[in-house]
Amino acid sequence: MADYSAGVTATWNGTNFGEVTELSVTHGGAMPLARGSTWTLDIGTIELKCLATANISTANYGKRAQVTITGGGLAYSGKAVLEKFTMAGVVNDVTRYAVTLRVQG
Repeated sequence: MADYSAGVTATWNGTNFGEVTELSVTHGGAMPLARGSTWTLDIGTIELKCLATANISTANYGKRAQVTITGGGLAYSGKAVLEKFTMAGVVNDVTRYAVTLRVQG
C-alpha cells in the first residue's frame, strides 16, 4: 500500500523547514575510491523544497550538522553539510525555499 507524504517535517542544525512540498534523499552518490573500500567522496544528497523556514545564515554554508526527516512514511537521520540554499519570491505569491545538503559519514 502506498505511503502518503503528508505531514513531513525536516530539520537541519535546529532549523525547522516548514510546509515541506518536495523531499528527496539519495544515499550513494559515487563509487568507492578503491576496490574493496567503502570510502567515497560523495555519500549522497538531500534536496528539500518548502514554503516556510527560519532564515539560514550565510555563515552556515559548509557547516556540518544533524539532519532529521520524519513523517509521511519518511524517516532519515544523520549528518549533512549545507551545500546550497535558495529563496525565491514572486509578487503576490508565496516565498519558496530550496535546500541542498551533502550527506556526511
